[in-house]
Amino acid sequence: MTLTSSPSRRRAPSSYGCVSRFNHWLTATLFIGALGLGLVMAYGGLPRESVGALMGWHKALGVATIAYGLWRVGWRIAKGFPPPASETHAWQIAASKAVHVGLLAAILAMPLSGILMTVSAGRALSIWGVTLLPSLGEIGWLETAAEAVHTQLPFAVLAMLALHIGAALKHHFIDHDATLARMTSGRIRA
Repeated sequence: MTLTSSPSRRRAPSSYGCVSRFNHWLTATLFIGALGLGLVMAYGGLPRESVGALMGWHKALGVATIAYGLWRVGWRIAKGFPPPASETHAWQIAASKAVHVGLLAAILAMPLSGILMTVSAGRALSIWGVTLLPSLGEIGWLETAAEAVHTQLPFAVLAMLALHIGAALKHHFIDHDATLARMTSGRIRA
């Protein structure tokens, strides 16, 4: 069963514009960079001094992600999502929207939880000696909640990224439709 177009869908653009494509790729680069560094620091078996050296980059990428991510999420809300590039089952459309919304939420939740984890633990948010936010003092419940989000959400993010990338590749190589091309070149036809 396919989903028919609603009036709001007909007004949506059929492809992603250059601003949307730039937003997507820049945010993806910042977010995946911060996520990758976080995973390496947490599970890479690195000595403490190596983790400390990477932390500045992790924080800088996280702050850049939330700063630019606010713009990206706002832009996506304002512009909406284009309709599917080809005939698509309703369940696939629903899954795609869920993954997209989940990734957009994670772009904000991951860095925000890291920031809250830092400032509620009695430390200022500083990157390479520049203080961006002062400490809130020690707020145990907030630090615990932020840490839970910051340490558990990456696993859901990795699953969503696998689905997102896998679906894009499936559309490109198996369905031969313009789904991936719309986000790389903006072309409507593959």
